Amino acid sequence: MLRLLLLFALFFVVEPFASVPAARSSDVYVHQGHGSSSSSSTALQDSRRHFFGACATTAATLVATTLSPSYANAKGTKGTVNFSNVKNGDTVPSKFTYKFDLTGFELSPAKDGLIEGTGHHHVIIDDNDGKGFVAKGIAIPMDATHKHYGKAQAEGEIELEPGTHKLTLQFANALHESYGKEFAKTITVTVL
Repeated sequence: MLRLLLLFALFFVVEPFASVPAARSSDVYVHQGHGSSSSSSTALQDSRRHFFGACATTAATLVATTLSPSYANAKGTKGTVNFSNVKNGDTVPSKFTYKFDLTGFELSPAKDGLIEGTGHHHVIIDDNDGKGFVAKGIAIPMDATHKHYGKAQAEGEIELEPGTHKLTLQFANALHESYGKEFAKTITVTVL
């Protein structure tokens, strides 16, 4: 369906812009497609053709944008994230470099834009909603408790106050839209 709409749009938009013969300044020519032209008496037909061609292009663009898959659902691949150098219940110093593992997708800087099957890490500190992940397709906020590693880092240093903290590693696309529960790992650490 999408391909048919795009072909329709190309026929009505690209075709009307074929070459027009040179005209004297006193002549008014209107291109009719297929390499022919005529006087201004058919200008109304030509303007309708251009108008409907522009409408078809707009419709095709809207359909392509609306029907294209969300990158928060990219590939449908099963994947995981994990902290590679710390596990649930570990004790860590106040300033600690956490290392991140990823399977199923690839790391990509946010500046590279939406690329299917890629994204970057986020660490959510002391998430109080109790879910332990950000729902699929929801943008991860940028604040003090949501650390973004948008340069495709595979590790990050975090400084925490002494006490018990819950950390969630969450993978998301270039727009910071979460890939959901499958790409989240929550651990609890004790900070000295």
